[in-house]
Amino acid sequence: MAGKNLFRFDSNKRQKKILKYSLIFMIALFLGALIYSTIEMIINHDKTATIEILIAPSDAKVEIDGRTFPTKSTIKIRPGTYAVKIEKDGFISFNGSIKANADETSYLYEFLNEENENGTYYKDNEQDSLRAQQISDKKADLFHENYNGTDQIWNVTPYDDYASGYKIWAEKGSNESNLPSVSGNTNSDQITINIYLYTCSDDRLAKLKQSALDYLEEKKIKIENYTIKYSNCS
Repeated sequence: MAGKNLFRFDSNKRQKKILKYSLIFMIALFLGALIYSTIEMIINHDKTATIEILIAPSDAKVEIDGRTFPTKSTIKIRPGTYAVKIEKDGFISFNGSIKANADETSYLYEFLNEENENGTYYKDNEQDSLRAQQISDKKADLFHENYNGTDQIWNVTPYDDYASGYKIWAEKGSNESNLPSVSGNTNSDQITINIYLYTCSDDRLAKLKQSALDYLEEKKIKIENYTIKYSNCS
């Protein structure tokens, strides 16, 4: 009988010991994870990126890597490249990406175009129309800040006028046609002027092309010194 009681005593003692060590292991595991996350946070505390968001229409859905954000906001995020999707019923969705660098601000400035080329959303919604124009102006300002070119075209583009039916932007590229530059010299960095026409109808193309060219003429741009490329939704 005594031997049987001793066996029970040893069994209970062993169970308590197992429970004790299991509890110590769980506490150690928890503390280890806490210490690791704290160290990582300390190491990366200065590696935060900022994204400034401004989107039109104001009630569009904005997703960055699947997370939804307000159409006017400033967010903090880990550095990296993120997928961007902006959508709203009745508008052409935007799918792209944005790179967020540590200790820098990136800018997500976009406005959606109506699916129907004769749509009147922006005409009927003054606040979103003003926001769309603000976005266009901000994008132009950022472009000019990041480009050191001296050509006059950089002062008047990019230009986006949805109401008038076109947007214009310039870029440097290979001068395949060997055309003279604005200075009159042959230049391998020939500037291309891209003109996107907001129409899917061939009947409107000529009119919108002329409107875009009239804008460039008003800004004293001599289009014969550039390569002109047209595109539209068709």
